[in-house]
Amino acid sequence: MNYSILLFMAISLSACSTTPTPTARALPDISRANTAIIVIEFQQTWTEKGVFHRMIRSELERNNTVANTIQFLKDARTEGISIIQAPLILDRKNKEQYQKMPLIPKLFRAFTADTWKAEYTEGIYQESDIVVEGRHGFDACEGSDLLAILDSLSVERLLFCGFTTEHCVEMTMNTLSQKGYDCLLISDCTATKSKRLQAKVESRQKSILSTAVFSY
Repeated sequence: MNYSILLFMAISLSACSTTPTPTARALPDISRANTAIIVIEFQQTWTEKGVFHRMIRSELERNNTVANTIQFLKDARTEGISIIQAPLILDRKNKEQYQKMPLIPKLFRAFTADTWKAEYTEGIYQESDIVVEGRHGFDACEGSDLLAILDSLSVERLLFCGFTTEHCVEMTMNTLSQKGYDCLLISDCTATKSKRLQAKVESRQKSILSTAVFSY
């Protein structure tokens, strides 16, 4: 069985089930006082090696995604903007949570706790970042304390980085948009399997280049 093809089909079908949000092109002013950045799955499973990495490698390189995101988060920290890390971590020792995890990551043993696969990509995480706990779904809100974190920060606008654009990132954006948050995709700090899929999400969501965020 070709597991790479299986993985591509399963993720693509799941992505198609996400609820699209209305296209919105007008970019709002970005207020540092009420903005947070959510970084979804910026982990070595995606950026270093293996089948997940191979799926998005060409887009990572085309967009210079890793370097862009490292610089973007560095600038954000300088501005005092809260950064929320939403990793996906599969921990067999936590049996209850592990059972709720999606099948595909379990099948490929991705994001495995206490291995390089669950570690953040170098340069992405700092101790001052807020880390989401309890996540067990593609949508970073599922099972996690993300909503409670956002409520405690009293923010209204959310900027999104991470992987993959049309799947976990957009699913989380849609959920939080429905909760009333103003969600904005940082297009050159995300990546997916193809330029076409990336463009589709950018057409559905408000998006901006990382270099434009702090030029307001």
